[in-house]
Amino acid sequence: MKEITSINNRYIKLARSLRERSVRNKKGFYLIEGIHLLEEARISGIPLEAVFFSPKALKNSQGYQLAKDLDRAGYRCLMITEELMEVISTAVTPPGVLAIAPIPATDLNELLKDNVSLIVVADGIQDPGNLGTIWRTALGAGAKGLVLTHGSVDPFNPKVVRSAMGATFKLPVVTDKKPKELVEKLFSAGLKVVVADVGASVPLWQVDLTEPLALVVGNENKGPDPELTAAASGRVIIPMVGPLESLNVSVAAAILLYETVRQRQGT
Repeated sequence: MKEITSINNRYIKLARSLRERSVRNKKGFYLIEGIHLLEEARISGIPLEAVFFSPKALKNSQGYQLAKDLDRAGYRCLMITEELMEVISTAVTPPGVLAIAPIPATDLNELLKDNVSLIVVADGIQDPGNLGTIWRTALGAGAKGLVLTHGSVDPFNPKVVRSAMGATFKLPVVTDKKPKELVEKLFSAGLKVVVADVGASVPLWQVDLTEPLALVVGNENKGPDPELTAAASGRVIIPMVGPLESLNVSVAAAILLYETVRQRQGT
């Protein structure tokens, strides 16, 4: 494993720059941090431009084994100081393992071409933790893809990647879609578009969710885009029994997704 001690090393400089969304978009790379996520990435066959290890990680048996496995498999593994890890890490407490990975390119037409039965649309979601949780839940519920509308948080933001807990590597994401164009594409693919909307009157369990479906959850403060709401096949509400207007968007997405699972399993 090659040892890096200079902050001017090109891989250190690249990793440090990837904190910024504009740089990630321009250079086409993002960061993966932590032993667990790197193990998930390795198992999923994610290509890695470079992997950094600090002494802290190598003292951990899992970290040591991960470094050994990646080095043996031919990945570019670099040993760096704890000080350099703090420079490139985005975590409050650096985990000692960080990798640079290429951002995968997913086209909406490609995603929709194979008789997709369930897509999740995250419309204008701003909070990284919410988006990561939605991504993870969508994977668990059997969705085939995640689509983000224009104005959503970057799905390759380090906080999103951490919150998604490996879903980043397994469930394709399409970004920056305009609502009108998106609805047209979804309908053309034969998908029913159901929007979660606090202004709706129909409880989610009264709508048929067994058909090929795009489930839409909207912005944390504004709700779904009016164009999506107007064009939707159906609008549903999660009724509040207590004195509350709405739920956290990631919680709402989980309820919608698992009502879909329940209906499709006939339970």
